[in-house]
Amino acid sequence: MLAGAEAGARELDLSLSNDTALVRYATPISYSGYGQTDAEVGFMYTESDDVMIVGGIEMMGEAGSHAPGLHFGVGVKGYGVSLDSGADVGSITLGAKGWYVPPQFNRMGLVAQLYFGPDVTTFGDAERFWDFSGRAEYEVLPEAAVYVGYRKVRTRLENNVDVDLDKGWHIGLRMSF
Repeated sequence: MLAGAEAGARELDLSLSNDTALVRYATPISYSGYGQTDAEVGFMYTESDDVMIVGGIEMMGEAGSHAPGLHFGVGVKGYGVSLDSGADVGSITLGAKGWYVPPQFNRMGLVAQLYFGPDVTTFGDAERFWDFSGRAEYEVLPEAAVYVGYRKVRTRLENNVDVDLDKGWHIGLRMSF
């Protein structure tokens, strides 16, 4: 079974594309029979010298007995971004995450998440912020999964220009310990 979905383990996640590197660390801060709450921090660097720091809290749990292998979560994340253009962006976002591990193929998983910060919670030189990602992963060891995914991290600057910090395919490694 894919470890990070429900095992209460700490995770180190590294994903790479041709233009970006993202490292993320998550650790459980509470656990109950219904799910767990994780705290996470992350850092992304882009080929164009943009830097993003993210931190947040996410609650995950099983969707219910009628949907074995399906987990949902909600969370809040704070982003700090320094663009090579000189613009600085901050955003407090709300989001949701879905994770599906088919019971008959429990070494495979599908994960998607979307976090959004509207104008009222986005500040600095920006008006909005989006972080979307989706991936398919395969557990190669009980504590390690490899994946391929698509990620789009976008902010809308005050001059109505959209800037994509990341937009495209990536590969990754997620380790639980």
